[in-house]
Amino acid sequence: MPPLDRRTLLLAGLASALGAGGARAAFPERPIQLVVPFAPAGGTDIAARRLGETLAGKLGGSVIIDNRPGANGIVAGQVVVKALADGHTLLIATAASFAAAPALGQKLPYDVAYDFAPVAMLGLFPLVLNASPTLPVRTLSEFIDYAGQRPGQLNFASAGIGGTNHLVFEMIMQATGIRLAHVPYRGAGLAAADLISGQVQVMIDSLAASLGNLQGGKLKALGVTTAERQPQLPDLPTLREQGVDVVYPGWASIVAPAGIPAETMRTLNGAINEAMADTTLVARYRELVIEPVAWSAEETGAFMARDRAALSELVAKTGIKLTE
Repeated sequence: MPPLDRRTLLLAGLASALGAGGARAAFPERPIQLVVPFAPAGGTDIAARRLGETLAGKLGGSVIIDNRPGANGIVAGQVVVKALADGHTLLIATAASFAAAPALGQKLPYDVAYDFAPVAMLGLFPLVLNASPTLPVRTLSEFIDYAGQRPGQLNFASAGIGGTNHLVFEMIMQATGIRLAHVPYRGAGLAAADLISGQVQVMIDSLAASLGNLQGGKLKALGVTTAERQPQLPDLPTLREQGVDVVYPGWASIVAPAGIPAETMRTLNGAINEAMADTTLVARYRELVIEPVAWSAEETGAFMARDRAALSELVAKTGIKLTE
């Protein structure tokens, strides 16, 4: 057999490479693990499950929900940051763990800005400023006037120091100049119960958790923190509409370990955003009082970075400490 010349060898190598590329399995090659930093049955967990079902259909594979609660998301974060950066292990990142925690100086075993790659959004979670039925105000402006005349005499509740509902009310106080005493609870449910009974006067809470009490007349809503009014309470103005320049929805995003291939990132982002337009998913999100958002990976990352910066600035101004 005659010896192979250089040109023949090059052509053979090219054919081999093309054959290997054609044989390579398309993403995903195995089930996608979506790690949720909460126990099952909460709003974020249910949203992740609904997205997982729809996303599996878009990608032609399966999505497994892996609940890893604990340590303000650190347990889940460690699972994902140590995983292969191939797109098969993803994390639900929240405002609490990826914005508030670093802003408050919480010691984390990873850097949320560099060790993870934002992929897409899970959704926005509308918040509402609730007032106790015992408080003699009907509107946000009446509340601001009432509180302004009684500096330090009224209380606002939260689910704990440094939580989203604590920080958002601090934003409102910064924007309006009113001063209320902070009463942190061990969870939003306990705080809401004391708000209904009049032990505390106001509280920022999720619209999803508040809706039943608002519709039942057990609480009074003074405004939503989103940029637009919410369909569940179309007559309730936003804070900004009422002259208080605060826009802050709760949020959750989807991130991967840093180093995920660009093509895999594009595939995941495209499939997630297709899922966000799925009519069944949109209807399920509406039931959960979650706003579906279809953003690019770059838009998602910029949003998360802006939130970290805004909360860091708030903490610097107010001196909030986790141990206060």
